[in-house]
Amino acid sequence: MLNSGENNGTGMINYTEHVKFRMMQRKISKAEVEDAIKTSNLSFVTRLGRFVVLKRCGDKFLKIIYEKSNDKITVIKVYWKRRLQRRW
Repeated sequence: MLNSGENNGTGMINYTEHVKFRMMQRKISKAEVEDAIKTSNLSFVTRLGRFVVLKRCGDKFLKIIYEKSNDKITVIKVYWKRRLQRRW
């Protein structure tokens, strides 16, 4: 189930109930997510067509996985990473 999102220059951003619950557990704010989507340090598209962004925040990285359709962004996952690993 999707909640109505917010429109902020990058388009409409929607958060699922599960993502909102995990953000609360992990102490990640909507402002941090929106900032990471706008100004990420690293971004790429997965084989499934989902977008991944990484934003450095001090000694860790905020990793966000989202889907984009027209002008709407749906956040799928949000979590902290201590270090980056390459997987080939």
